Amino acid sequence: MNSQTKFLISMLFIVVILLCVVLTRFYFDVTKNTESSVRENRVDSVSRKFGELQAFRSVNGSYGLLDADQSVLIEPEWLEILDVTDNLVLVSGKLENQVLIGGIDYEENVILPFVFRSMETLPNGWHLAEISDDGRYIVYNRKYQPVFRESFTSVSYEDNILTLGNETESLDYDTAEQPPLLRRAEFSCPVAETLTLNWKIANQFYLSELTASDLRRINQIVPAYMEMLTENNFRNLGEVTSSEYFSTLVKNSRLQELEFDSIGDFAFSRRESGAYDFTFRMISHPSSAPEEKIQIHLYFRKNAENQMILTASELGSAAEE
Repeated sequence: MNSQTKFLISMLFIVVILLCVVLTRFYFDVTKNTESSVRENRVDSVSRKFGELQAFRSVNGSYGLLDADQSVLIEPEWLEILDVTDNLVLVSGKLENQVLIGGIDYEENVILPFVFRSMETLPNGWHLAEISDDGRYIVYNRKYQPVFRESFTSVSYEDNILTLGNETESLDYDTAEQPPLLRRAEFSCPVAETLTLNWKIANQFYLSELTASDLRRINQIVPAYMEMLTENNFRNLGEVTSSEYFSTLVKNSRLQELEFDSIGDFAFSRRESGAYDFTFRMISHPSSAPEEKIQIHLYFRKNAENQMILTASELGSAAEE
């Protein structure tokens, strides 16, 4: 055996020894980490029961969920287990340096986004979720499905009446009925430059026919059309009606010549034609001329797409009404 062969054998021997050392260290590290993980996931105490399922606190202080056989169903990775349904586990966790609430399924996939600051259960069993970013609220049913498509700035509940508020509206729903029935709707909208029209509907006949979306659409159309009247500019008429009703809408009026300082006397009714008559009065008190009252009728109905549109309008002296 020459010297070169001896050198190669020696180097191979050294490589084998180093490889054995590395593998040994890897084995012990994995074993140590596995033992540590098992130890940290060990149940320290049961914090809450959800039927046969149990929320538990692990020795590392995090929370998970046990099944009926006391096996870990949800790993203890959460700050708290808040609620459990057939397909969702409501948990809180720390994300981006803030505590947020969301929902995961039993395979630990996120099915309710982690965007909520708080989650309160209402007396009827629904859930009130406060969004962390803007402080608005979403109402969920018992299965954490949205009851309403909109979010709200305020929510209150008393005697089965759920009151939902936004910047321009307040809605009362009777939750004793399923689906919940709209019992009262209040809205406000700007009319002219400095006036605000506050209007309310509590008539159950009209509220049985109209949804909150219908009323919200009316509340958007009224200021848009009144702005067209006062500015005598109807380029955006298509946003509030359809072309077949252009001729039935007032397009020229002397409203642009008057400065109104009060508004009120709202009324809402349904005509034999099926149109809804939205009526209010605007009053001008000029210093050098007699007081002038203008009665405004705006007629609404739903189109083929079930969208509320403006179909006619009338302006007249209030004294003539």
